[in-house]
Amino acid sequence: MERLADIQPEVHPAAEFLNITKDFEDPKEVIREAISNSFDAKANKIEIEALVDRSSGVDDLVVIVKDDGEGMNEDDLKAFFDLGNSRMLRVIERGEPLPECIAEKGHGTKVYFNSKRIEVETFSSRLALKGIMNEPWTKLHKREVPRAAKWRTDNPHNKIGTVVKIYGYNYASKDPLSGFSHDELKDYILWFTKFGSIELLFGHYENSHKKLRLKGVDATQWEDLDFGHPFPSENYDRRALRREDPAEPMEHYVRKLFCDEHPVLGYPTERIQFVFYLEGDKAKKKYNGMISPPRKEGSHTVQQRYGLRLCKDHIPLRVRASEWIARKTEWTKWHAFVNCQGFHLTANRGDVGNTPRALMKAIEDTVKTIFENEIEPSRPYQDYLQEARLEKALMSAREEQQDFDRRRRLTLRKKIANFNGIELVEPRQEAGVYSLFLILATLRPDLFLWKAVDYDTKEGYDVLAREPDELPLDRTRMGFVEFKKELGRSFDHSFGKLESIVSWDCNLNDGDEVEDKEGKKRFLKITPKSADQAYTKYMLISNTEPHNIEVIVLKEYIKERLGLEFSSRAG
Repeated sequence: MERLADIQPEVHPAAEFLNITKDFEDPKEVIREAISNSFDAKANKIEIEALVDRSSGVDDLVVIVKDDGEGMNEDDLKAFFDLGNSRMLRVIERGEPLPECIAEKGHGTKVYFNSKRIEVETFSSRLALKGIMNEPWTKLHKREVPRAAKWRTDNPHNKIGTVVKIYGYNYASKDPLSGFSHDELKDYILWFTKFGSIELLFGHYENSHKKLRLKGVDATQWEDLDFGHPFPSENYDRRALRREDPAEPMEHYVRKLFCDEHPVLGYPTERIQFVFYLEGDKAKKKYNGMISPPRKEGSHTVQQRYGLRLCKDHIPLRVRASEWIARKTEWTKWHAFVNCQGFHLTANRGDVGNTPRALMKAIEDTVKTIFENEIEPSRPYQDYLQEARLEKALMSAREEQQDFDRRRRLTLRKKIANFNGIELVEPRQEAGVYSLFLILATLRPDLFLWKAVDYDTKEGYDVLAREPDELPLDRTRMGFVEFKKELGRSFDHSFGKLESIVSWDCNLNDGDEVEDKEGKKRFLKITPKSADQAYTKYMLISNTEPHNIEVIVLKEYIKERLGLEFSSRAG
């Protein structure tokens, strides 16, 4: 066999740049990476502004980050635009002592490439550098590696720091400004960046003096943020809590149950830092304005945000591990973090999936051991659970009474009709429409074309029905019938197997379109009652399908067929 030349694996740079750039799923990660770079540059002041540039006729998002850090030399500026080149990696190659540095892989600033233009101005010692890259996103999609122009000049005034401007950021998105409101950025910064670090709880105060000025796209004024992840002040005196809120005192409860450093079981060189707070939902809402406020962009629920979250560099990650130590119903009251420098992050810092499996299992076992031996059996934890369960039981009783009162009021206001001595109640929900249909079909079997043979509301259509003939069930024609409180323009099933719709009411007009879940459309044809027609007919007509679908508008149908009108009980 003839030996050929060895295969030398090669990298396709443009494809790799593009893949890494696309790895960043949340556009706000540009803020996380910018803040990390500022911390690595030992900045004390950071300024972040998101604004809208309309000069090109469209709404372009511009992100500007300024800091007073050490600035960059030419190698650093090159690394800023490079892939897989970071200060940490260069130090390792030179065999020098490792600096305290967040950047590891040289991937972070690639999130900036999702833009039309990147400008970097940096000042260090007596040197000023400038780099400009045009159309990085477009060029990467053309399989071109974008180039950055570079300038150098003196820095006679000894100005120190870096300014990064990203023009047309996230412009490939349908809504490039989404996520960059002031409140959303503030929430992201305090939860998922180095500026929202949990390190203060562990006695690391070297960054406590640092400040960040912020201005989102919708803000008119700057806001100054203090360093550190927000934790509320402890508040667990039950008497004081009852004075604050007699109905739901434990919803204001706040207590720090654990905050310590611990070696990882079986890994003596690895350590975790574990903090565990218990917090009621109303206590959370006092400092977290993004918990499900009505119609607020970027809001989240307690279930989506809280529990046990993993960290590296004391930066909270999007990864939660609440299931390590409890069920979902329990961890919604937790505000807890596990930090470990042994976590191996993915390229976009979004996951710990690169961590060796054995190490992850050891960290999980360590957390479980701490929880089971120190937190769960503690008197404060058990007292909280007992009080919370009691409060929940009392709330449940109050809610049941409130539900009874509400439904009683609704019942008294309901409209009724009398048919052959039987009181018929106007339906309030879809199930009520079906109940009314069954009563009428029992009293007047000739009233409807279809007879129900199977009813199931779990999934799919409501009713399988047959024609009211005398044939055996396996020989008669069957079809689906769907029940609705009101027929609207959107239909949550497909039209394909549907024979009829029974709707209590209909606010659509003749000729209006109705679209099914597959995107197929029919138009509503309304034919008024006449001498030749006993009732007003509603039909969903298709120009392409062989069968039309009759809609029985029950309120109108029984008025015209039976002379029944519903009126209030008082009337």
